[in-house]
Amino acid sequence: MDVNLIKQIAVNAAKSKMKTTILISSIFLILAWSCNDPVIVGSSAEIIGRSIDETLNDSALIYGFVYSAGSIKSPYANANIWIKGSDLETTSDISGNFSLAVLPGIYTIKCLGNQEEDRFTAVIENMELSPNEKIEIIFYHGSKSE
Repeated sequence: MDVNLIKQIAVNAAKSKMKTTILISSIFLILAWSCNDPVIVGSSAEIIGRSIDETLNDSALIYGFVYSAGSIKSPYANANIWIKGSDLETTSDISGNFSLAVLPGIYTIKCLGNQEEDRFTAVIENMELSPNEKIEIIFYHGSKSE
């Protein structure tokens, strides 16, 4: 076999190995970098119960819980809960509980935690409350993790 041919084969093999190493390194860096993208979990809300309580004396009650999105085992304390277009508001306690006494009517209720980004606001729109009605709501507060 020709010595020049052997040298050429060795050079080509080295170049190929180098290209493979660069390609694998690039893929690894891209994957490592993409893992640093934030993970965003959206907020949501649901009415889980309605009942009549004559002791409310013709008023109505909105109550329930705020949890971290994705886990009903993680109460969300100090979330802001308010009725859109009014001064009625409250915050969730250390266990995620909240309540708001209101007059019967149609309301939009919102919940936002301490991240104060609108995309994490959970909303129930056009919720109608009758006299003496209690409505139980669960808010799941979304989050962003780095």
